[in-house]
Amino acid sequence: MATHGSLRQSSVRFDLFRVDLSSGELFRSGLRVPIQDQPLQLLRLLLEAEGRVVTREQLRAALWPQDTFVDFEHAVNTAVRKLRQALEDSAEHPKFVETFPRIGYRFIATVEWVPEVSDNNPLPRVVAIAPPGPVPDPEKTPRKRAWNLKVTAAIATLVVITSVVFLSKENSHLSRNVVGAWIRRSIVGSPNVRPAFRERRLTANPDDIPLMGGVISPDGNYLAYTDAGGFYLRQVDSGETRVVTFTKGFDPFPESWFPDSVHLLVTWIEPHKGPPSLWRISVLGGTPLKIAEVASSARVSPDGSQIAFLKGKWDCEQIWLMQADGSGARRLIDGGNDTFGAVAWAPDSRRFAYFRAPDGSGSDRKGNRVEIYDLPSGHSEVILPEPRIGGAIAWLNSGRLIYTLGETEPNQGNSDSNPWWVQLDARTGRPSSPPVRIGSDHGDVAEISVTTDGKRMALLRSSYQSDAYLAELQDQGKRLSALRRFTLDDRSDFPSAWTADSQTVLFASDRDGRSHIFRQHINETQPELLVGGNDNLGAPRLAPDGLSVLYLIWPLDPSANRRLMRISLAGGPSQFILEGAGIFDPQCARLPSTICIYGQMEPGSEYFRFFTFDPAGTKRTEIVAARIKKEDADSKTWWSVSPDGRYLVNSRSQNPYRYKGAAVRIVNLVDGTQRYITVPGAGLLQGMAWAVDSKSVWVGAYINRSARGTHSGVFNVAVTGNVNVAFKGTLTTLLPVPSPDGRRLALWAITRSSNMWLLENF
Repeated sequence: MATHGSLRQSSVRFDLFRVDLSSGELFRSGLRVPIQDQPLQLLRLLLEAEGRVVTREQLRAALWPQDTFVDFEHAVNTAVRKLRQALEDSAEHPKFVETFPRIGYRFIATVEWVPEVSDNNPLPRVVAIAPPGPVPDPEKTPRKRAWNLKVTAAIATLVVITSVVFLSKENSHLSRNVVGAWIRRSIVGSPNVRPAFRERRLTANPDDIPLMGGVISPDGNYLAYTDAGGFYLRQVDSGETRVVTFTKGFDPFPESWFPDSVHLLVTWIEPHKGPPSLWRISVLGGTPLKIAEVASSARVSPDGSQIAFLKGKWDCEQIWLMQADGSGARRLIDGGNDTFGAVAWAPDSRRFAYFRAPDGSGSDRKGNRVEIYDLPSGHSEVILPEPRIGGAIAWLNSGRLIYTLGETEPNQGNSDSNPWWVQLDARTGRPSSPPVRIGSDHGDVAEISVTTDGKRMALLRSSYQSDAYLAELQDQGKRLSALRRFTLDDRSDFPSAWTADSQTVLFASDRDGRSHIFRQHINETQPELLVGGNDNLGAPRLAPDGLSVLYLIWPLDPSANRRLMRISLAGGPSQFILEGAGIFDPQCARLPSTICIYGQMEPGSEYFRFFTFDPAGTKRTEIVAARIKKEDADSKTWWSVSPDGRYLVNSRSQNPYRYKGAAVRIVNLVDGTQRYITVPGAGLLQGMAWAVDSKSVWVGAYINRSARGTHSGVFNVAVTGNVNVAFKGTLTTLLPVPSPDGRRLALWAITRSSNMWLLENF
């Protein structure tokens, strides 16, 4: 701990932040910023170094004892990243933490140490790094300056006395303006001091057992939530938790409480059947009562008389309304291809707000918005148009609307978002105040629920980790070995190709900020940057000769054309091939075939289209037989061209709740014929690639979903129609990519962790 003289430093100030070393807390503009222990200890070490570089070796020695078994490189990188997230700092343009590659870090902002005599400091001590020397005694003030200080002090005292006289009168003009109000609170004091913002975790599930849903009761006493173990009811203040048991096989999701804080709306997805049905249960026991055959994301109105819920092809394209007993169901809004989030009822139960994303959102989110629907008039109005807005919202009795915004670069992490609020006019329902941020934390806010008095808010925060995994093909390619995590960073990695020698995986990753192209040998733990720059890059694929890589550039402006590029694996500059709106996933066959194809979904078009192209970009020809209506394919348009150049396969998925068997469509590129092969047991198909012999297709897919978790797997679909399940598990497996020698699969897989958090005094 840095000390100045004989006084221990109890807190540190810099910019808008303050670190309270006595409590181990970080504050920004007076609001507590959630931060884990290791990033906080890292910040402390950097502050104590007072502008000197702290090496990575020093950080290891200070934060991880010698008997600690941990991947130090990964641990240090993670701690630094989480510290930057808490400080909203950028590695590329640092304001606080400067990086010295492969050496260490330095704190570069101006720091003010605040002394305190007390030695009470519960924050765990760490090894101090190069503690600063004593501060020189201040120079003696000359007599003339001392006289000036006395005069200044006298004038200041007179101003204070005058201010107290005027400000003590609450109705005075000076006391009502902004400056006067601030002075009055500082000098006279305020009888209504706002309690400090508080945030604490309600559940502590490990990464491999994520919460599937959770909602706080209107009275703020209970939290209902589900995970792989079952359905739970937790007393918020005491933490006492009990399991709520149901008939075997009935595993519901909690959706919304009734105003009595005793009854709950839950949805149940019957295994392999679906769609979700809506039920009413009591936490006191009894038999569940079915409310609706088809309904999801249901919300009870504040007066308990109505239920708004979602329906549609994917259970989220229509908003419906019914009475609390399930009668009188009617459709209010049909979004077509637009998708909705669960509604947030107004306090008077006559209006509700809802999130809307255009055309399934996709990669272009500029149409995302929050709208308000007025029940008496049947009129909708956009109140918050914002590309970064999320689907979780809540409407407080005070008139505040809570919503979420995704974080911007460089703090976007893996889809990080945080809650904000805006005051709504009681008469018009439009915003009447500027937006205000509520805290800052890691993860995506998936659900928001609030108490009737508006004093407590529960958040379901989820973090998604996308990585490359490797598996060996066993039993003559009929099953996979245990999956081995291949990319070890804490960012998003998307594998899509191998080099011709089957020894190196090509993938896109945002580990250095924007998405760039990397390659990594199967026996290495760190990748090599292949293509960087200021744009987002993705979809690396091998050219037919195996000597160069094709990839796409996604401009930062979503309305700009995407560019198809080529770079040699031996090095050198990238070469432009072609550009176009909505181009996705270029792929090539292998020699002796030289065919290359890209997919395209142009704005406003109802078709996914496929084009052949030459590496020079001078000749493009549509494969008319491969054209498919968007409504007949899934939103991801997964597809693959066979290594021999004869076939193209793409997916036709079912609703992920129904699981009656999705299908793959195989198009013969020679004669234009096509056929469908059903994949029994699979729901939403999540990526596909031809096997090296062009006789079968590897497919990733969801297999089952319930309140106890989501299961997925890898299927091998032969052109003869035979289907084999090679892998099943809770890991979400997408886009299996076989190595050219047919011995391994690289898989793009996603893990999810989630827990519930409680916010108060927000």
